[in-house]
Amino acid sequence: MSIFREEMNIGRLMHIEPDPNSQYTAYVWFDYNLNLMNSLQEGDFLAVQSFQSTEEKEHFVILQIIKKMPRHYALPTDMKGYPGFLMEAAKSASQDWTTQIDKSIEDTTKIICEAVPINMGFYLENSEENSKNSLSGSYSLPMPGKEVKILSYQFMEYILNNGLDKKQEGITKIGTLQHNNEIDIYLNIESLMRLHFGIFGFTGAGKSNLISTLINKVLENSPNGTKIIIFDIMGEYLTLLIDLLIKYPESKIIGVGAQTFIDDLYNYYNNKTDIALNKAADTMVNTNLYPKKLLKYKDIFKRPIKELIRRETFKVYEESLKELDRTIEEVINELGGIQGSKDDKPTIEQIYNELKNFKVKEKGKEFIQKLESLGFTENSNAGKFIKKIKPKFLTKDIISSLKANTFISIPFLTNELNDQSKKAIYIIQSHDPDELKKFVMYLASAIYEDRRKTGKILPLVSFILDEADEFIPQDTYIKGESKVSRQAVEMLARRGRKFGLGIGIATQRVVYLDTNIMAQPHTYFISKLPRSSDRERVAEAFAMNDSMFEQTFRFGKGDWLLVSHDATGLEAIPFPIHTENAEDRIVKFLEGYSI
Repeated sequence: MSIFREEMNIGRLMHIEPDPNSQYTAYVWFDYNLNLMNSLQEGDFLAVQSFQSTEEKEHFVILQIIKKMPRHYALPTDMKGYPGFLMEAAKSASQDWTTQIDKSIEDTTKIICEAVPINMGFYLENSEENSKNSLSGSYSLPMPGKEVKILSYQFMEYILNNGLDKKQEGITKIGTLQHNNEIDIYLNIESLMRLHFGIFGFTGAGKSNLISTLINKVLENSPNGTKIIIFDIMGEYLTLLIDLLIKYPESKIIGVGAQTFIDDLYNYYNNKTDIALNKAADTMVNTNLYPKKLLKYKDIFKRPIKELIRRETFKVYEESLKELDRTIEEVINELGGIQGSKDDKPTIEQIYNELKNFKVKEKGKEFIQKLESLGFTENSNAGKFIKKIKPKFLTKDIISSLKANTFISIPFLTNELNDQSKKAIYIIQSHDPDELKKFVMYLASAIYEDRRKTGKILPLVSFILDEADEFIPQDTYIKGESKVSRQAVEMLARRGRKFGLGIGIATQRVVYLDTNIMAQPHTYFISKLPRSSDRERVAEAFAMNDSMFEQTFRFGKGDWLLVSHDATGLEAIPFPIHTENAEDRIVKFLEGYSI
């Protein structure tokens, strides 16, 4: 295996300075030439002799470039001086960038690189590149002033995937090195799932796309029985996982609350006709969320959606079944009492006092109808109150007409999650975000207690929380039922790994997350985070140098800074990768799908 790239591209270690996060930052100069400027990239590895070197063996420490900049020393850096002189100097200097193609002929042009150690090194015997080399952990310091060599892509791939057997079950290719698609990057699935992961990036970074890709890779390369549960607060994963829902027939989309799904779906469940099926599929297709690339395939989505409806993939969890025997007064009190403006409240209270002693199953619908007949606007205090309480009182009208197999219970779902014979995805949605948060608590508590009492550790189950700041916020940002979901997720984060229960958290606002939970994931995927407060929170977890984040500002969709304590070959050191576009996978599925 070739260790170094071209000998002519040799740099010099000019300076090292301590860094509390990365141990130290190294400053490396290369003589400028255009080819090297284009080929040398952030994420590349460098090698420089360390103080462990002996006459018999040269010891090299490995550094990773985190920033590169061209510098012309004939140009001023402070822009002070007579403008005409500055412009002439810049014009003259600019020619040096294009005339030095494959070698440097000007001492005034340099490529300045900042690099950090990856805590690995290797020995070369007798300074011969092809002699036996020994890759190992290393915290030795490099020698300032020594030559710096660029590692070959072949050797980089060996380092990045160190210790991972690509042919072994449970090892999956997650993508390629961001700036070189010939270097494949692999992950250990069990470490990813059991030891938790986080996905952090600003709007448009492609978090949902990456989640879809990860789920596909995990299920494709994991042992039988692996389960993925995704809490879909935005209702976007039916589209992004449509192919996998078809591929794994035990999968389910669970609506928490009967009002989550459209009436046309329930009409089909009660009247199994082709007309009802087509209408339900049409309505779902028209109300789904689509990424821009998939929008033109909207009509084709109807085919797999019809298949999912026919399979009765859509199930309902209805907590309020137990509320039908409660009085209207009990339910209203639980929801915070009568609400409305000074003028509206007396009218609402009059209707409430007439019906408050009746049970929900007797007068719940009438109560809502009477309130709506008063004609309050949606944005008024009274209108907002009616919207808030309505789901509690109209559930009976939906569920009374549905067959028993439409519903799913927590015990039934727990048994399915423990089934080691089938892989499956469970998408959990709700018309009410608070109901979704409570369901996190119900399900997490049930499966954790079941496994704790029985000693089960398989199959692997991952709870993925998209828009995680809604489920696991700090105290300052708690709203609604966030406190109960946070407690449940913290339990899984701290104790779930022992029983094969992991979490995945995705958000654009890292700073909102509960710090106890934020510290638990062993693997992070990081993209653009414009706010420094978010970057600081991520940096704390892996002792990352702030300069490492600068490369993410140039990332496109599918580019991520990957760092892991366990799942990759490089331990706790961030490096840039490019992942597959989930939309390409879905397009391929749709174009080949037929019923």
